[in-house]
Amino acid sequence: MTILGNIFWFLVLFTIIVIVHEFGHFATAKFLKIGVETFSIGFGPRLIGFKKRETDYRISLVPLGGYVKLMGEEEPTGDPRDFLSRPKWQKLLVLIMGPVMNVILAVAVMTGVYMGGLQEPAFYSQPVKVGWVEPGSPADKAGIKKGDLIIELAGKKNPTWRDLRIIVSTNAGQKVKVGIKRGNKVLETSLIPERVGRYSLGYSGIYVPTEAVVGIILPGSPAERAGLKEGDRILEVDGKKVEDFYSLRDLINATQGRETIIKIKRNGRVLELKIKPKKMQGRWMLGFTPFQPSVKKKFNFFKALSYSAKENLYYTTLTFEVLGKLIAGKLSPKTLSGPIDIAQFSYATASAGLIPFLSFLAFVSLQLAIINLVPIPGLDGGQILILLIEAIIGRELSERAKDWILKIGFSLIILLSIFVLFNDILKRL
Repeated sequence: MTILGNIFWFLVLFTIIVIVHEFGHFATAKFLKIGVETFSIGFGPRLIGFKKRETDYRISLVPLGGYVKLMGEEEPTGDPRDFLSRPKWQKLLVLIMGPVMNVILAVAVMTGVYMGGLQEPAFYSQPVKVGWVEPGSPADKAGIKKGDLIIELAGKKNPTWRDLRIIVSTNAGQKVKVGIKRGNKVLETSLIPERVGRYSLGYSGIYVPTEAVVGIILPGSPAERAGLKEGDRILEVDGKKVEDFYSLRDLINATQGRETIIKIKRNGRVLELKIKPKKMQGRWMLGFTPFQPSVKKKFNFFKALSYSAKENLYYTTLTFEVLGKLIAGKLSPKTLSGPIDIAQFSYATASAGLIPFLSFLAFVSLQLAIINLVPIPGLDGGQILILLIEAIIGRELSERAKDWILKIGFSLIILLSIFVLFNDILKRL
């Protein structure tokens, strides 16, 4: 069922994004009175559809993508509605409106999300005051300590926790300069994030301050059996004071599984409970996640639109930075996501609810717009590049030159598609 769910939600997500993209080409061509022969959802043989005037609206056999076929797109027919007979500015407008529509979709969807209300951890937008440093981690080696306030990170002043996560994750193996405020002292150091996980993202070992308050309790866990409830604050373990979630974790692990008395505060009352920790993931645990306060970002239309545009611009800039690091070899290719990753994320976000799925749809739509503008022949960006070259040299490239450029471009697209697919597979081995 998970596999079917992955496939179904991937197709839902991709179909929406592709229809919007191709509609950008289609609507612009129609507006400029350029003939449109086919508007297809999917590739390959035609399954169903209808014809209106000269356009065949169809659903095709292979449900991966779609296309718009313009009249006279490959060779002139002599009809004034031919694409090739039009001025370069009209050709450019038709080509660029596909990616533009994907950007509009991303902004529109996130505007709706922010109007409905997006829940996120409160610490995301807060300054980076270190709650805990994992022993032996890059942050520990860099001399960063609990209570430090990070005032600069990779040149960014007063970073938030979101900034920290993004900067660290996209700088695996690279030296990152860190400015710290410790009491009245300002210190400088640097850390080198470790490559961890399936995607080889950077890890620093810096954790957000987290109180010893019970969040989600795992079914069948020691916490559930002992009667712990969400919102309980753990004060002591066998008489030893609990400062935060991290000290609680260490105190519980130190019990080595023996029955333990914990003191908690619940609705203003102090209670004592007996609990026997269980070994999970190599540590003795109680079986609950700590409570993290969250905030709901909910705005009126104009503020939601402004916030959405700002966030999409932020992720556009970030995408170009990541692409630059990939090309320069500073970022592992494992960070790239192909169809398997996207299918899993589609299903996971859809399972989490409408808001997470729409947020992911907006993100993928933005990425598709950016990728389509990369100057690779066969993509919109490649065809735009050819038009710009022709405008600069003052004449059209020969048909032979265009044919070779397209062949090279499609070969690159096929190689890239194979690479990201095998990359997804290798990450799972």
